[in-house]
Amino acid sequence: NGSRLSIAIGPVSGQPSELLKVILVVFLAAYLAENRTLLARISTRIGPISLPPLPYMLPMVAMLAIALAIVIVQRDLGAALLFFSVFLTMLYAATRRRAYVALGLLLFIGGALVLYQLFPHVRTRVDIWLDPYADPLGAGYQILRALYAFGRGGVLGTGLGAGLPQVGDVPAIPAIHTDFVFAGLAEELGMLGALAIVFLYGVIAERGLRIAAQAADDFRALLAVGLTLVVVIQAAIIIGGNLKLVPLTGITLPFISYGGSSLFANAIVIGLLLALSDRGVEPPPPPSSSSRFGFGRAGAG
Repeated sequence: NGSRLSIAIGPVSGQPSELLKVILVVFLAAYLAENRTLLARISTRIGPISLPPLPYMLPMVAMLAIALAIVIVQRDLGAALLFFSVFLTMLYAATRRRAYVALGLLLFIGGALVLYQLFPHVRTRVDIWLDPYADPLGAGYQILRALYAFGRGGVLGTGLGAGLPQVGDVPAIPAIHTDFVFAGLAEELGMLGALAIVFLYGVIAERGLRIAAQAADDFRALLAVGLTLVVVIQAAIIIGGNLKLVPLTGITLPFISYGGSSLFANAIVIGLLLALSDRGVEPPPPPSSSSRFGFGRAGAG
């Protein structure tokens, strides 16, 4: 598919994007915690347009650019989408400025158009996403088999281990242990099982944002937000790709897809969230107060 997601050093191989996402979140949390007031209040106006304070944005933009360059060189564009989404959401969570979101979306659209022109495999994925029946036995085969698996699973599923293993000599769902693991689970567990998986990611989101709302300082709050976003956005991207809601990206489904790098990085994410919930929580405020990021503080549960 044109992507080179892993690198090997001797006998050890791994995906650099998995650890890079944790490093990016920690950096953004530290920088935004220190500069959030300046980023939220200071702006430069050019006519009717209010631009962010560029000197304060440069360190974050430079870090994001380095991270994006690493994954784009590997053609890991799913990770690039994840990094940019986490960056933009954390920036908004810290500043509550819609101008950042608007500017970020414009940059995203422009970048997507450039990548569509530069990378043939990106163009192929977008074209197949729009019309998989244009090449049903070639580039469109994966997504069509995934959609068939969703339909075959129905409401209750075919049962564990009862999914179609292969069609002739070809796997019924290509890359079922990585890119299309959600489609395979939906076939065997049905719509109810698939919704249960989505619900579990929702639980992670709720608990992560609760940790952020109860954090004792800005750094811990933003770190909890970023770590939660990494899991939830990554899951949303891959589930959306399996359902043909967005183009396929090739990233893993957290805690489910095969891959040691992914499991290791996601274990770090959960470990950090547990550490934040244990050490970084301040006493519950009066019921009428709200969190610094607008999530609303909940009592300890």
